[in-house]
Amino acid sequence: MAVYTKIKKKDISFINTKFNIEKIISFHGIKKGIENTNYLLKSKNKKLILTIFEKRVSNKEIPFFMKLMEALNNSGINCPKPLKNKNGNYLIKLKGKIACIVSFVEGNDKIKLNSKNCFDIGKIIARMHNITKNIGLSRKNSMGIKNLNTLLKSIKFKSKKFYNLEKFLTINLKDLRKNWPKKLPNGIIHGDLFIDNIFFSKNKLSGIIDFYFAANDYFIYEIAICINALCFDVKKIKIYN
Repeated sequence: MAVYTKIKKKDISFINTKFNIEKIISFHGIKKGIENTNYLLKSKNKKLILTIFEKRVSNKEIPFFMKLMEALNNSGINCPKPLKNKNGNYLIKLKGKIACIVSFVEGNDKIKLNSKNCFDIGKIIARMHNITKNIGLSRKNSMGIKNLNTLLKSIKFKSKKFYNLEKFLTINLKDLRKNWPKKLPNGIIHGDLFIDNIFFSKNKLSGIIDFYFAANDYFIYEIAICINALCFDVKKIKIYN
């Protein structure tokens, strides 16, 4: 469930006064995702996405995501493009939180990928990495190697059956930190290319969404995420038994 902040018709009316868009005639929450609140907005001729940023995303970092998506979109990457409001800003305040409206990306996520799908994902990743070399944006990776120890300690392994999993992760993180490379090709990565953030239409890659983990890091980190998230065909993997 990813609809943490509830909105009403009066909130939609407020949005209509802030943006030069067709009148929104319907809206509903999008349950997929875990970080932010998202709504699908519909006018007579268009679909848009309203994102309300929840606790994980720092307000001061949100402009980075807006500028990144606009730059990628303007360079031919089919991803959400943030809309500017009547004051020329990407962001508004809604229900006491920062919010934005972005364009709608057609297509759906695909549960099972074939080799051609993975090849196409690799191509669009390469294009994104090349584009971001020259756009002059920067953000530290909140999921980078320096933050993983804090993240591991924040996990509550409630059941005893997860003891071996906790031990496994602790040992592997120690090994990672010891052997983490010092210098590799780097730049802005998407950082969250899991299957639900990659859209296909008629078995062709149609777009990439959800850039709110994007940050500067090694490009190979992006590839590693994709291999772990997309390139396996095993239903269940148990590493704690």
